[in-house]
Amino acid sequence: MPPPPTDSTASRPEKTYFETQREALIEEIAKAFDQVLLNLNHLNRSLEGLADVGQEFTEIEALWSKFDTVMTQPIRDDNASPGSGGEGGAQ
Repeated sequence: MPPPPTDSTASRPEKTYFETQREALIEEIAKAFDQVLLNLNHLNRSLEGLADVGQEFTEIEALWSKFDTVMTQPIRDDNASPGSGGEGGAQ
């Protein structure tokens, strides 16, 4: 059984190798988390900007949709008489 620690050994300021390495790793992990947080914030800003740009094209898309609808409608022949069958020509 080891002897009980005395005042001089109990309050020693030296850290063990394990404690030193643990603190270094904890500090490295904290820095890595800070970097991850910064990158996530940057990604969030980029995605918000992308969504804003997409919203700007909503009106343009609606205009082109109306244009497409008008252009794909069949052409009416206003010159044909109602009783002639629509194709013109004698019966």
